[in-house]
Amino acid sequence: MPSPPSPARVVRLARWALAAYGAVLGLMLLAPSPAAPSWLIVTVTGWVTRAGVPETLATTDRVEFLLNVAAFVPLAALGGLIWRRLTWRDWTAFGFVASFGVEVVQALGLDARSATHVDVVANTLGALLGAAVAAVAVRLLPGSTTTD
Repeated sequence: MPSPPSPARVVRLARWALAAYGAVLGLMLLAPSPAAPSWLIVTVTGWVTRAGVPETLATTDRVEFLLNVAAFVPLAALGGLIWRRLTWRDWTAFGFVASFGVEVVQALGLDARSATHVDVVANTLGALLGAAVAAVAVRLLPGSTTTD
């Protein structure tokens, strides 16, 4: 049976994953064209309906909301593994501020993109869920201590 990863190794891996994920997410959220996000919403909506979810539930608006929630879960989850002294409140506030910032940039600087308050709500919820995932993960790591 392999030994569990050390907390230091988990932090190293989380840093790399956070950098990579943050770069991809940044490209998606701040791309001048809505083509990639729109394609993703339509594609996932198709998958969900083919999986048997009724079309009345699997609307593009609902799928977009859930994708916006899911977008911020890894940010807070990975961040919570790296910066363990930050609480769920901190990560939720970070999610709100980051999402609000993205929506402002989309509204003021990206003519083809549309900024909505619903995206801010969904992203903030995702950050809250990610913080909860991180809190559970940190408690499950053997020999884990609070570090920055």
